[in-house]
Amino acid sequence: MLVSSFPMIDLFVQFLLALVFAGAAVSKLQNADEFHGVVRNFRLLPQAVDGAFAAALPWVELGIAASLILGVGIPASGALAGLLLFVFAVAIAINIFRGRTEIDCGCFRQGMRQPLSWALVLRNTVLGAGAFWLAAGPQWPQGARLQDFIIAALAAAVVALIYLCANELAVLRRLPLGKRKIASEGSLR
Repeated sequence: MLVSSFPMIDLFVQFLLALVFAGAAVSKLQNADEFHGVVRNFRLLPQAVDGAFAAALPWVELGIAASLILGVGIPASGALAGLLLFVFAVAIAINIFRGRTEIDCGCFRQGMRQPLSWALVLRNTVLGAGAFWLAAGPQWPQGARLQDFIIAALAAAVVALIYLCANELAVLRRLPLGKRKIASEGSLR
């Protein structure tokens, strides 16, 4: 039984979530100490457990991504992904209500801070709804052809790339003008 009548929609959501979770996990693993600081900065967990949470979360995200890419256990990984995304949305919203919007969200450790915003809450809520959409369905959509897999994977990659580029541009826009210079000191004369 398909969740939607078009297998490509289910596959697109599946691949998009896999890319999001894989990208988030890899960046957190590459910057584990920094991510631990981000978790601590949210001030939602006791200090006794924030380190364990920061160490375990990337591995859970990597497991979710692998499950979604391989098409194994999609209802369970979709439900776990949806739960995590809603928890992240709530954690961000709590800190926004506290007036702590300048802390980094910790979503992707790309070297530029991403302050908390209602747009992040909305993004996580929409992605969480997509994850629960997958959790409501079975394994690989039956009736999907190879071209459906390819098109869905490419569409998910394009959407993820557009989002990342837009996010980077938004972060650069918030930088003071002096930091926007493009390596003028090191250029050839």
